[in-house]
Amino acid sequence: MIYLDNAATTIDKDESVARAVYNAINSKSFGNPSRGAYKVSLDALDLLMQTRKKVGSYFGMDNPLNVVLCQNITFALNFVINSLFDKNDHIITSLSEHNSVLRPLYSLVKDGMEISFIDIKDDFSLDLEEIENLVKKNTKALIITGASNISGVLTDLDRTYEICKKNDLKLIIDGAQVAGYVPFDIKKYDNSIFLFTGHKGLHAPQGTGGFIVNGDFNFRQVFSGGSGFDSFSKTQPHILPDLFEPGTANVHSFSGLKAAVEFLEKSPHKNINELTKILYDGLKDIQGIKFYSNINLNHVPIISFNIKDIPANYIAMKLWDDYEICVRAGSHCAPLFHEKMGTKKQGIVRMSLSFYNTKEEIEKTIDAVKNIAKEKS
Repeated sequence: MIYLDNAATTIDKDESVARAVYNAINSKSFGNPSRGAYKVSLDALDLLMQTRKKVGSYFGMDNPLNVVLCQNITFALNFVINSLFDKNDHIITSLSEHNSVLRPLYSLVKDGMEISFIDIKDDFSLDLEEIENLVKKNTKALIITGASNISGVLTDLDRTYEICKKNDLKLIIDGAQVAGYVPFDIKKYDNSIFLFTGHKGLHAPQGTGGFIVNGDFNFRQVFSGGSGFDSFSKTQPHILPDLFEPGTANVHSFSGLKAAVEFLEKSPHKNINELTKILYDGLKDIQGIKFYSNINLNHVPIISFNIKDIPANYIAMKLWDDYEICVRAGSHCAPLFHEKMGTKKQGIVRMSLSFYNTKEEIEKTIDAVKNIAKEKS
């Protein structure tokens, strides 16, 4: 099997990650954090703190209490959006966003909130110059992807931040496709929130993610439950990270997240841009191919394309059935991107790489796509 769907989730994890999860479960070392004064409860609480420190340090945050851990970036985005904004606000976002951003915003629009969208340029980058033209008196924030999960093109976050700073906007970054692949330092961006997930570029277990807060935000309670302290209060403790971490934490998987970040610190992603270019160059001469990626811009390891009018799902099916190659086809949970590109019906084929992929796998994939294109010509 050749696995090229790493933008959805990575299946290759370092042995240290699996061992960390196994040991956390099997060693009888971790109880319920913040629920007891005995060793295994305190050890679980300490593990979560060490995970916050490790994740925070990796993304430039010195205060571990500003690192909120939850089960994935979708939950993190819902927490942040529903905690910060209401019907009187205006939010700017982009046509490249994932439904994890769009759907929480649409829910607030039903109550009267306004949204404006930054367009996608012909080179698949976002038209950041539109931001200032969209700002209103009640504009609160810009919510933007760090990299498109279809084109793979990186957002110029330095430029984005300068625009937000000039217009007194909060910057909220969907880092799903960035975390682990591209260095990120939140200290560069005041009044910002960076959201991440563990199961993609960080090569951590599924069921891990969260967000990092840099600045002062007036968060509201979104979800509530047990906290292990202040039990007589009728509301969730209004401090980070407890406000967004009700109930029992996924200690075992967060142990794996910590190990994954430790591994990346020692062995960062290598040669992925080289492999991505080999893939692009190998496909570009196929008659009728249309790319939705641009390797001439800063990008993450994603190549997306269509061939003539062949349905994207057909190409993905043939790649699996005939060659055991795993890719993603369809809408990729980014509907506005497809409406912009006119691919709502056809879909798009997406190949996303990991540093576990090899040149041999990429060459086999190129040959497979060429064969499928010939069969349909």
